[in-house]
Amino acid sequence: MKRPKKGEYAPFHEFYLNALPKRGGALPLLRQTFREAQRLLGNLPEVTGDYRYAPGKWSIKQVILHLIDFERVFAFRILSFMRADRIGLPGFNQDFWMEAADVSGRTLKDLLQEWKAVRDNTIFLLKQCTEQQSTFLGTASGWKSSPRALFFIIIGHHIHHLNFLREQYLNNTDTTPSDHDQEMGA
Repeated sequence: MKRPKKGEYAPFHEFYLNALPKRGGALPLLRQTFREAQRLLGNLPEVTGDYRYAPGKWSIKQVILHLIDFERVFAFRILSFMRADRIGLPGFNQDFWMEAADVSGRTLKDLLQEWKAVRDNTIFLLKQCTEQQSTFLGTASGWKSSPRALFFIIIGHHIHHLNFLREQYLNNTDTTPSDHDQEMGA
């Protein structure tokens, strides 16, 4: 599958497309980025999942859930556009979604298993997407997008958040919340 051209995605998604490596197709990048996520997050102590690098910021578990939500929404858009649906799809406000999400009873392991199921679904969708279907344009959030653009946006979004997790959450040698953080409900 070829990479998207300008006009196949909303201008604000170019940020995620710029995060992509210069080479690599959608399928290997979907597989590779998920393996990287598993390596980065799979062996963290469970208490680390509630860590926030600053007050009011999402916890590690919330970031993972956001990645799951984003991929699900974009995979639905891909399917809709592949099937040449002419109905414009709504946007989604990640902050509203996170306000309504509850990760308190979730574990990192559980979230990673769910994310793997979602990623496997995205890969199945990619495997059935023909080159012709990959260029069909649909509308979401008032912007035209192609399935191929959305596949690569999922990957770029994933890379962006993994880099952010590395830099803001896991860059310290001590990423375990302090007793003070736990008392403050951080």
